[in-house]
Amino acid sequence: MVGEPKPQTNKMTDKQTKEKQNTINLVLGGKETRFKKGNIPWNKGMKEFSKQYSMGFKKGHKGFRTKESYKAQFEKNTVWNKGLTKETDERVKKYAKKSAEGKTGKKLSKEHIKKLIDIAKMNPNFGMKGKKHSEEAKIKIKKSRAKQIFPVKDSSIEVKIQNFLKELNIEFFTHQYMKEIEHGYQCDILIPSKNMVIECDGDYWHNYPIGNELDHMRTKELLEKGFKVLRLWENEINNMELNDFKTRVQWKKYLC
Repeated sequence: MVGEPKPQTNKMTDKQTKEKQNTINLVLGGKETRFKKGNIPWNKGMKEFSKQYSMGFKKGHKGFRTKESYKAQFEKNTVWNKGLTKETDERVKKYAKKSAEGKTGKKLSKEHIKKLIDIAKMNPNFGMKGKKHSEEAKIKIKKSRAKQIFPVKDSSIEVKIQNFLKELNIEFFTHQYMKEIEHGYQCDILIPSKNMVIECDGDYWHNYPIGNELDHMRTKELLEKGFKVLRLWENEINNMELNDFKTRVQWKKYLC
């Protein structure tokens, strides 16, 4: 008849039924745990078994410990060597001696020391402590440093000034080595068409607001070689807008 509920059928195959019974037999000794009216629980009367696998909570247990209980226990407990010194207690003296020996370490053999010296000699700067480089060596070092780029990543204030220059369609180069001066270095920004150097000085590293001696020396040497030099402080750049930048560097005079 239409509308009559279909009788429920067991959809488990014979194989699945057999596997289920095997599992029950293996784990629970053949006792079905699914609740049915009149069923007797499989662990009835097994008090010792229940005690063995219980969480161990005692009668009247209040749950997890509070912050106050930990604090009270900490205040109650004291370290064993509180108030003791190596002059007054033999145990403290013993541990202090052991600690000192551990820091000192084992003595190296002569063969080991020789090996360490041979490894150190592979370094070209080995044995330079207290000595000075020759003029020829200084020139070689200066040339090699000129090819290196520092830093690998531009600072946020450098990037901001670079973006201002891009908005104004001004061609520029970054980290160009200024070999024209005695104290050569890599400038932050160079504008070749206007012979201008822009330095973005961090307040901390460049000693705001007075600057450092090396910066003043390089600025003087650049000016003597005909470069225009603009040094901008970090706090200036952070608060600077495009119009402020244009005014600061006097664009009408230099870049128009």
